[in-house]
Amino acid sequence: MAWLGFINLYMTRVNLSVIIVAMVGTSTSTTTHGYCYNYTSTGTTPANEDEVTPFANTPTPDQETKFDWSETIQGLVLGSFSYGYIMTQVVGGRLAERYGAKWVFGVSILSGGVANLLAPTAARLHYGVLIALKVVQGFFQGVTWPSMHACLAHWIPPLERPRFVASVYYATALGTALTLPLCGIIIHTMGWAAAFYITGSFSIMWCFLWFTAMHSKPAQHPRISREELEYIENAIRNSGTSNKRPPCVPWKDIATSLPFWAILFCDLGNSWGISLFKAQLPTFMKNILGFSITMNSFMSALPFLSRYLGAITMSLLSSWILKHGYLSIINTRRVFSAISQLVPAVMMVGLIYTGCNSVATIAIICIALFFNGAVSSGHTVNHLDIAPNFSGTLFGINNTLFSIVAFIVPIVTGMLIDGQQTLDQWRKAFWICVPFYVVGEMFFLFFLSGTVQPWNSSEPDTPALTPLTTTVDTSEIIPNEQDDPK
Repeated sequence: MAWLGFINLYMTRVNLSVIIVAMVGTSTSTTTHGYCYNYTSTGTTPANEDEVTPFANTPTPDQETKFDWSETIQGLVLGSFSYGYIMTQVVGGRLAERYGAKWVFGVSILSGGVANLLAPTAARLHYGVLIALKVVQGFFQGVTWPSMHACLAHWIPPLERPRFVASVYYATALGTALTLPLCGIIIHTMGWAAAFYITGSFSIMWCFLWFTAMHSKPAQHPRISREELEYIENAIRNSGTSNKRPPCVPWKDIATSLPFWAILFCDLGNSWGISLFKAQLPTFMKNILGFSITMNSFMSALPFLSRYLGAITMSLLSSWILKHGYLSIINTRRVFSAISQLVPAVMMVGLIYTGCNSVATIAIICIALFFNGAVSSGHTVNHLDIAPNFSGTLFGINNTLFSIVAFIVPIVTGMLIDGQQTLDQWRKAFWICVPFYVVGEMFFLFFLSGTVQPWNSSEPDTPALTPLTTTVDTSEIIPNEQDDPK
């Protein structure tokens, strides 16, 4: 259910990035063929045939309203979700910690469905109305990630967290990979408004199942077996998580915790890169590579499918490493975080030099996001290592930072390319990502921790729990094991 929930979450969130391509009239800075076609066909500079995108943009019949929105306005629309999203991150985590994730998570997904049903009407009224609607959607959906993080601390034993995080959390990447081509097909056959209606309806249907089947804690589930309940509760207790209602948040300790700041700095770099691809990749493929709306949606989906596969692969690898005791928790976090940030940084440099070679461009983006999937075993789950009792709150703070970045990136990119849909301007956008990746990762490598912090417990004399690094027998409950659990 959670897996489907995250798919629906991103269906109603990222669909706008491809729908807006069909909503907006052709940019004045390019023709319908895209920059690369224009650049290589004018005779201004010589170009090899294989350097030009092989997928020429072909017009599709569309009698719907087209909006005359500049790239700057498009950036505001694309970033508007994050304006509301930023407001409820910490609140969402705290609500789930105290009252459970069932209603907190469920209502947030429902809000996305309703907002998408209203989106076409809002857009036709004025882009400001659409922005306001997306802000409200973001406000309600800001609770999703932190609430599920709090739920994870109660439901998933430490040894099972890597696979859960990779398969469920990164269902968002799979949701993106499914949504972009689905919207492309719907737009091509039924128009852009239908893409909003259909994706919104999926979320509403999912909510009926969620509210019927979901329970916030294992002890509340009426059909769980006694053996399974005892196994989960014993494993969770040994990981440092309390089944009691958590005490007041130790804000001062959190604010002065270097391990937590390490997570924040690392996620800052990661957020800049992934926000650029989520919000602007379809625009880049249309205006630079010249893809048609259908081809655009499929090509834009490939990198996110690659990211999902990368998350699964890296989580299995990290679990294997921890199970056999080859690396400690802290060194496992270091290795996989470095992979998730430094490989994309190198790929971004490569992306700057691919020019109009669409095959090389897409391949490099896919490689970058495949290895970025290693965040499922890196900094993304480090909150559960250092403070499982406050994991929802910490993730909420973390996602607040992500929200700030997510609405800044489309605006900055929109300003760079406004009226200048050229490779040189897009290269500047790619270059900006590199220092964010590298600097954030360096801070994380120096200051991360793999142990439960003293302020995780309401009892001041409770010692920090140190994870084992010896071989783990998964058939038994291992005390103090903090196995690897966006």
